[in-house]
Amino acid sequence: MSISTRARTTPTLGRRARATRTNALRDTGVTRDGLRAAEKQRVVVDVDGVGKVLLQEFANDVYAVSNKCPHLGLSLQGKTPLLSATVSDGAIACPAHGSAFDLKTGEARGEWCPKLPALPVVGKKYCGEPTAIASYAVSVDESGAIKIDA
Repeated sequence: MSISTRARTTPTLGRRARATRTNALRDTGVTRDGLRAAEKQRVVVDVDGVGKVLLQEFANDVYAVSNKCPHLGLSLQGKTPLLSATVSDGAIACPAHGSAFDLKTGEARGEWCPKLPALPVVGKKYCGEPTAIASYAVSVDESGAIKIDA
């Protein structure tokens, strides 16, 4: 079985932090078959040293992003359908305010916070600036075990 990998992006870090950071493959405890069998081909796992990571199969590839939206820190995948992210065109959208993030790079896509209502006089000033979500390179070994580079 081939190993698939993707470039990793992180939220803005200082130059020094990037230079000294070391990444390692971390086991997610999920297999490719297990991910395919999951509802929406999506699972959230707690990875040691990283935190909650959302694994998503999309277009026959596996992606890993932080399960925490950078806008308000809300989960992309909650415990109910109402609190579940949507995936389309290679992007995952926050269920709370609709901001979308590229599954490969983590970069924000499209309008920032489209579901957040505009308030009279104030407008959407509480949206903040578009911010990337952490994304992780993924590898799938011969047994189907999914690991992330974090």
